[in-house]
Amino acid sequence: MLILASKSERRIKLLKDIGLEFKAVAHNVDESYDPKQAPQTIVQKLSKRKAEGVLKEYPHDTVIAADTFVVFEETILGKPKNEDEAFEMLKKLSGKKHEVYTGVTIVNKQRSKTFYSVSSVYMKPYNDIEIYEYIKTQEPLDKAGAYAIQGKGSKLVEKYTGDFFTIVGLPLKELQKELKKFDY
Repeated sequence: MLILASKSERRIKLLKDIGLEFKAVAHNVDESYDPKQAPQTIVQKLSKRKAEGVLKEYPHDTVIAADTFVVFEETILGKPKNEDEAFEMLKKLSGKKHEVYTGVTIVNKQRSKTFYSVSSVYMKPYNDIEIYEYIKTQEPLDKAGAYAIQGKGSKLVEKYTGDFFTIVGLPLKELQKELKKFDY
């Protein structure tokens, strides 16, 4: 059986959209990291930690795990802790470019594959009122960088380069290519 090591609604929807049958499970793992490391290193390490943690509980299955970071001016922007932090993040991003890194691990008893994908996002210039109105939707509060490109946050985005699904949190094209090597 295929296991998604996440209860993320967007990741669940993405896997369903490509026709995969799987079980989604939450697993608490240490998500601490060394901020001196490169973002691509961190997202890969965290996805691997999550996948291997779930594999211990489901040793006969294949596990997919992912981790996504927004990086602005060499600073990692995680999920905001509250509305004030969401406001500060969105204020920083206004009118500027940033990168989104997603690390993915697929693992079972026989093999393991970890990779990452990066895309660039260019935000529109927006004002404080627009930020507050977006925060009122509550959407930014559980998203890295305080926005969801696939949701109401798309109004804040000017354009992007790279893979859209990397920004959403699961690079589907590369995931599907790698899953074939695991017979999925």
